[in-house]
Amino acid sequence: DSPMELWVDLGSMPSNTDTGGVMPGLRELWEKNELCDVELIAGGQSFHAHRLVLAAVSASFHECLVRLSTEVAGQESLVMKLDDIMHPEAVQAMLNCIYAAPTERSCKYNPSSEDANRDVLRLAQRFQIDQLQDQASRWLMSNLSTANVLVRLAACEEFGLVSVRESIYEQLTANPPALFVLVNDPEVTRAPVVLQALLVRVLRLLGCGSDSGKPAVVGQGKSQGKPARKAGA
Repeated sequence: DSPMELWVDLGSMPSNTDTGGVMPGLRELWEKNELCDVELIAGGQSFHAHRLVLAAVSASFHECLVRLSTEVAGQESLVMKLDDIMHPEAVQAMLNCIYAAPTERSCKYNPSSEDANRDVLRLAQRFQIDQLQDQASRWLMSNLSTANVLVRLAACEEFGLVSVRESIYEQLTANPPALFVLVNDPEVTRAPVVLQALLVRVLRLLGCGSDSGKPAVVGQGKSQGKPARKAGA
């Protein structure tokens, strides 16, 4: 007799996509400050982490940690000082990004200020953490108004965020009232490159002036933004 085939439902294969692989366990160790072997210091605060995790996500971290390990051979824990980072929350944001599961990395990013976001960009570029830079870049394009767009355009120039910069300029070009408010803001003279780019767009829109003296939210046709600073203020 020929053998009979038997079919057994084994169910679906376990997947790491739901659990995030080993990251939930590593994050739990990090949150409990267990088995940490490197200390990051910035803005007068210290943050503990795991060398292997940092080195695994960033070639720049790997290089720095190997160098530090060589310099202080024999020490169980390393200390890495980030002297140019003034906002400790930037380091916290970086570690949150590193230790988070892929589906959670962008949902909690909310820096307290423009300067804090710049520190995040500084860390993202120094340690080549693309996901972190993406978070900070997206934040630059959120809640834009005539009260903050100059600062954000200056940040784009400082960190070479070309695509973000062009997206903001496109919104301004589509909103002449906001564009004319910015050109007349005395603060724009502190960023000559931004001023030049704005003037080029004004020249393209000559004759499309604003019929309202109120500031506009960038990307919208009506005035809904925060009040812009007046000349001489």
